[in-house]
Amino acid sequence: MFKKTNNLLQIFETWVAAGSLLLLLILSVFQMLLRNIFDFGYPEIDIMSRHLLVISGLMGAVLATSKHAHIKTDALSLLLSRSIKNKLQLPLNLFSSTICLALCYYSGIFVLDEWQYAPANERWTLPFTLIYPISFALMSCHFVLNEITAERSSHKII
Repeated sequence: MFKKTNNLLQIFETWVAAGSLLLLLILSVFQMLLRNIFDFGYPEIDIMSRHLLVISGLMGAVLATSKHAHIKTDALSLLLSRSIKNKLQLPLNLFSSTICLALCYYSGIFVLDEWQYAPANERWTLPFTLIYPISFALMSCHFVLNEITAERSSHKII
């Protein structure tokens, strides 16, 4: 059941990342054509492009986390044996999940502040900011799901 949930989340995240990247590409090419051919452009496209870039990046980070391909900055892993690494996986994944939950909470506060204090002419961009708490919640979920569904003998630890 957990593996199926993990796979469904990965499919959803892949579609969101690919869709936002495709839309970013289409809007950027459209804006370049408008500027080069007709000497004008839409400033809203630039704003949407910035938000789509963030969505693509955060969904890429979520996908990397779900596939154990996220950036690991631990220098000690080269010195530790495989058995010690396997024993450390649970506390490290729980710690990472907790950090992601904290980031989800504080990014939720950020989004609420944005909704409250945004000028009226910028309110149309506010739904894009929901990607921050959603992505951190998904990362936290993947750290826990990866730990639940981990097969210790074939678990990739670098």
